Amino acid sequence: MSGFITTTLKRDRSGVTESDSSCCSLSSGCSNDVDHDHDHDNDNDRMMGLPGDESPQVAASLNNEGVLLIEQKQYFAAKHSLKTALRVAEKDRLTKQRSVAVAVPVPVPMIAAGPISSMIALTPAPVSRAAKKLYRHRSEYDEGIDFFGDGLRLYDSSRNVDATILYNLGRVYHVRSKYERALALYRKSLTSLEQWQVCDATTMLAILFSIAQVQYLKNEHGDSLKTYDVALSLATDCFGCESLEVAACWNCIGVVKYIMPFGESDQALEALHTSLKLRKFTLGETHLDIGTTWNNIGRVHFQRADYSEAMDAYKNALRIRRAVLGESVDVAATIFNMGQAHHQLGERTEAMALYKEFLGMAKIHFGEYYRDIAIVMTCIGQVQHEEKSYQNSMEAFQEALRVGRTALGPLHPEIAITLNKVGNLYYETGDLDAALQVYQQGLTVEQTVLEAGNANVVVTLTNIAEIHKQRSEFDKALDYYSKVLVLQRKYMAESGQEIANTLSSIGFVRHQIGDYSGALEFNQECLRIRRELNDDMDEDVAVTLTHIALVLLKMNMYEIALEVLMESYRIRTSLQTDDTRDIAFTLYNIAMIYHHRGSYEHALIFYRETARVEQSALGSAHRDLGITFYNIGQIHYQRGEMELALENFARALEIERECLGEDHPTCARTLNEIGNIELQRGNVLKVMECFTEALRIYRRAGMDDSHLVIYGRKLFRFEVVQPNAAAAA
Repeated sequence: MSGFITTTLKRDRSGVTESDSSCCSLSSGCSNDVDHDHDHDNDNDRMMGLPGDESPQVAASLNNEGVLLIEQKQYFAAKHSLKTALRVAEKDRLTKQRSVAVAVPVPVPMIAAGPISSMIALTPAPVSRAAKKLYRHRSEYDEGIDFFGDGLRLYDSSRNVDATILYNLGRVYHVRSKYERALALYRKSLTSLEQWQVCDATTMLAILFSIAQVQYLKNEHGDSLKTYDVALSLATDCFGCESLEVAACWNCIGVVKYIMPFGESDQALEALHTSLKLRKFTLGETHLDIGTTWNNIGRVHFQRADYSEAMDAYKNALRIRRAVLGESVDVAATIFNMGQAHHQLGERTEAMALYKEFLGMAKIHFGEYYRDIAIVMTCIGQVQHEEKSYQNSMEAFQEALRVGRTALGPLHPEIAITLNKVGNLYYETGDLDAALQVYQQGLTVEQTVLEAGNANVVVTLTNIAEIHKQRSEFDKALDYYSKVLVLQRKYMAESGQEIANTLSSIGFVRHQIGDYSGALEFNQECLRIRRELNDDMDEDVAVTLTHIALVLLKMNMYEIALEVLMESYRIRTSLQTDDTRDIAFTLYNIAMIYHHRGSYEHALIFYRETARVEQSALGSAHRDLGITFYNIGQIHYQRGEMELALENFARALEIERECLGEDHPTCARTLNEIGNIELQRGNVLKVMECFTEALRIYRRAGMDDSHLVIYGRKLFRFEVVQPNAAAAA
């Protein structure tokens, strides 16, 4: 029995698009046709104007007319023609059933596990609102998902008429984003093939691809992957393991694995490279489908932060796409992707040039007010922000918001992303009030349009908490950090490093408000996680140990604090890192504990090492170095080593004057100490010079004379010795 011939060589170029931060979102198949049925119709509705000749040829003619109307985006007319064709085919089939006693079954394509319809999820369980928002697919950029994008024409008589018409009718709803209706029609089409034992692997494969694509567009990625796996088995059995159909399956499997919320990038790359190899073997090096696969490979590498590999793949895609398509939207998509790769590689000049090239092309294709215009303006603003061109950056972000709010409305994830970048800009320029206000606006949008556990929500809450912390609004900071921790533990349990960072921040805030037991608890939990993730020999572990030691010092647990600090120092010296302020901080606190205990020799050893590291890491005129020299001077003074004490106090005073100014009270304090040493040495003129200058600074700062401390005051009899004046006569 001869089967219908269906055309499948021409592929529709409307796929789905790049990554979240990539490109774009015009609904596929927009039509000027008016559809008044609002999806209340069903495929058995009474059809008007039924032809008199109810023959397979009439059904085929009506089907082909419907396909042509789909290609012309006249979807309402296409639906009418296809439903009429279906009615004709159903009447013809019923007539044949009544006149033929026994039908000879024809083997239907099937894989070893059984009927295909039983192996795919045609009626999936309801998807939660949160799950549906994991990824917003866009359909104007091709990624090879819509391999069987055209309708199927009929050229002969056979019993796959019903299935073909049902499939084409499903495509009408599919391209109009009416996915549930499309799935119902694809299910009927598939059932028709299996029920009437029609041997038509091409039609069945087209149905499977369309079902998988709809599942993909609905974010039902697991179901989509399962359907593509079934399609792969069918394509391998019916067309051979090196066929274009098999190559298309591997491409789609790679895309779905890349897009899934917890993508399997290794498997995605393997699938895409398999597709690429098969397509090159059959189509040569410069076919458009090869360019599409290269672009997909680049996206996976970008997701893996393999930016150089991504760039190589994008260059191959752009070379092929530009040669075949000219200045198309797919060429624009690859240009944007290359811009992102340059940006991540720190090549901002190249990134800016590509972003601007994409901007010009996107405005030609989509007009002024379009989602991806807003996205690329945000990217341009980010480059300018990184280059410290703050005014230009703010103008780009504001333009992104203006375009985005017009194209997408005020409540959209892209609007939230841009608002947070504006907040980052205000934060970096020191305008914490403006930053806090914009972050709050972004948070309002995110909490409206994103699921509770979305990473962007967590980042915004963290930014708000950080500002409150810097402003010493510790109660508010603690409230926001606590919200972050709840979300991370509920939705991001695998992100141990981020959870540890939040625990550390909470520990710091609790330390600042005097809740030392709470601070100790959160820092210990942070330490446990960081040790599990990184073992003991890790800088973050050393930092956490130092924080714990500071809390222990507040709790007067000096011996334990010293042990913890020594462990932190041991880790840092084992890492053989360069001298840093953190190492100096640890050394300084070790010295302070020895100083407090009266172990001056050990204290001096660690103070001197602190000074060495501070000079190396911070320079010779840093405030921290001045404090260290002051403490060294104190120990020498307490040990009676006046020359060494004077030398270190003098170095401290020099740094304080340079860092703080000559009239700062800290300078007065050091002058006071120098004056006391000169007093011990009997240098009266130097004593009076130091004490007088110290008093002048204290008085200028509005501080009383009691801040001047003279050691052994009574011993040196500085009291007033003149008698009171005589009473008036």
